[in-house]
Amino acid sequence: MTDATPEQKADQTSDGGAPIPVRVVRNEEPIRVTDRRFWAQDQSAANEAVVEDSYSFKPAYVEELEKKLADSKRNLDEVMVSYREHKAETAAETQRIRERIQNEYNRRFSQARTEVVNRFIDVLENLERALAAGESKPAFEILLEGVQLIRNQFLVTLGELGVSELEVLGKRFDPEIAEAVGTVEVSHLEQDQQMIEVVGKGYVLDQALVRPAKVRVGRLVLSGTEHSTS
Repeated sequence: MTDATPEQKADQTSDGGAPIPVRVVRNEEPIRVTDRRFWAQDQSAANEAVVEDSYSFKPAYVEELEKKLADSKRNLDEVMVSYREHKAETAAETQRIRERIQNEYNRRFSQARTEVVNRFIDVLENLERALAAGESKPAFEILLEGVQLIRNQFLVTLGELGVSELEVLGKRFDPEIAEAVGTVEVSHLEQDQQMIEVVGKGYVLDQALVRPAKVRVGRLVLSGTEHSTS
């Protein structure tokens, strides 16, 4: 704070009359006190920084744009956080759905296998009964009759499961459903490349090939008369 100290100074008038008092104002520099304590200096520097930060020399429209930019960035961060959370929840839900589908598939597959096994167990039990009857009454006719009954039951069971035998005998050889294991000489032209003999039966399951048939294919052989004629 500047104190003005008035002092009286006599000045002679030009005409030699009585002196006229003149007030002289002297400006004195304010006294500054600096606290040399380190904690006081840190506090003082912090206060000065706060004071300096409270003032801005930027135009108002620049500050407004910076504020809008900060708000947009904050909104973007919130959207990204929400997206990541939603993505994690979606992935977890998808995994749970996959697990439920897999568990349901395993359950149904196991149930289907159980049903198939039960059907063949019935066939096995009938076969054991036929063998037991053959041992108690050693008659070939009785054993043969029992085995034939079991065979018929076995075919019925396969039919219920959608399995059927391929009918290939007498048809033209088709490598898609049959495998040629040999040839048979034939003298008629219509029998050439026909499946003449079935060595191993083929089967399909609902029109899908399970096992190809093993067959012998006809091969035309011309007689001596036909050779000489040609």
